[in-house]
Amino acid sequence: MSLIFHLDFDPYNAEHRKAAEWLSDQPNPTEAIVRLLKAAREGEKRLAQWEALASRLAEEIGRVSGNLSVAPAKRPAQIQIEEDPESARRLDNMFK
Repeated sequence: MSLIFHLDFDPYNAEHRKAAEWLSDQPNPTEAIVRLLKAAREGEKRLAQWEALASRLAEEIGRVSGNLSVAPAKRPAQIQIEEDPESARRLDNMFK
């Protein structure tokens, strides 16, 4: 059984010319097309897996972000240090 492929080839399109040259260099063009189709399907499958993973990560980040923003942590009160006026005067005199 022979199978005929019909490709719309535009000789003015550089990508079409490049694909035609590659296809004509293949020892078995039909097998090359089959490999390309398998690779395209595998690529679509992997892309779908990555998209699902990205979606799950976005959901998890949203959940964690929601948990973090529920109860903001209170900052500890800063300790007030009183300056000794005599010590401050001596330091000022040292650096004049």
